[in-house]
Amino acid sequence: MSEKRIKFLFYKEYINKNLSKKIKPIITEKAIFTNISNNYYTFIFPIYFNKKEISKYLQRVYRIKITKLHTNIYYKKKSNKRILKKTFSGKNIKFKKAFFKVKDF
Repeated sequence: MSEKRIKFLFYKEYINKNLSKKIKPIITEKAIFTNISNNYYTFIFPIYFNKKEISKYLQRVYRIKITKLHTNIYYKKKSNKRILKKTFSGKNIKFKKAFFKVKDF
């Protein structure tokens, strides 16, 4: 096996182990209201997931049929600290929010 293939397999195992920590449903007042009225759900995914991977993951884990899927990329605010007349800026953290509609049963 080539080194690239070994790194890819290691990376894939690492992702599978840590997915449960990174993928979370969003439970807010607005999300619950859209869930009741339009049958939409919202989840937070890591930035490297694309739409096909998101739909495959949701179908595999939750066993649901997805009809529509929308994604948006969000940035958390930068954190700035000021120490002795110097400012230190923090990192920008990106995450992807997925909105999907579930097929009616």
